[in-house]
Amino acid sequence: MGASYDAVNLISSFGFSEIWRAQCVGNLSIRPGSVVADLMAGSGECWMYLERQLKAQGKILSVDFSRTMCDRQRKRLQKSAGSDVTVRCENALSLSFSDKSVDFVVSAFGLKTLDDPLLGRFAAEIFRVLRDGGSCSLLEISLPQAALLRVPYLFYIKTIIPLIGRLFLRNIECYKMLGVYTEAFGSCKRAAGQFQKAGFQVQVKTHFFGCASSIFGIKPGIGRSFCNQKMQQ
Repeated sequence: MGASYDAVNLISSFGFSEIWRAQCVGNLSIRPGSVVADLMAGSGECWMYLERQLKAQGKILSVDFSRTMCDRQRKRLQKSAGSDVTVRCENALSLSFSDKSVDFVVSAFGLKTLDDPLLGRFAAEIFRVLRDGGSCSLLEISLPQAALLRVPYLFYIKTIIPLIGRLFLRNIECYKMLGVYTEAFGSCKRAAGQFQKAGFQVQVKTHFFGCASSIFGIKPGIGRSFCNQKMQQ
């Protein structure tokens, strides 16, 4: 899916994927000079929103284990003059980062591919690399609670999106997995428990009537009062 992922994502979501990414990054009060990890980063679709907050002062550590996505990140980086981005082609569940080396973590549209044990491992890894008082924001498409919306939504992601994928890839099978993953995942409420077990203070937010959801997590420590103010907003 790597070669056409961002185009299909944008078209099939009617542009909402970009709105949700902006909201996901906006959950974090990123200060200039911060170190931000973008995990399961795809082709770097969140960078634009991160760079707006960093204001050319800070660093983005961009991680994905797909070589195709990492190659696309490097091409994007060539067009982003002045951006301090390091592309790391590695597993987000087993990062090469040092403990407490990152101020903020963001991740968009990767959670649904993880079962409960892997969600727990991912949450623990984020907790490890975040500095005390650091925070994370993670976004995923979700199943709406209202049946009137959930039924047509499932039909759309299980039937229509694979057809859109066929137009771009001529391969319907990989896009069929979107419906499988989303139905199994449910929403970020399911993942929130794993982040609480890892030690985070957690808040779950919903977007567009539950079609997407996000987790905002704080690692207790220095700066906790500031982060708590952000959580209450």
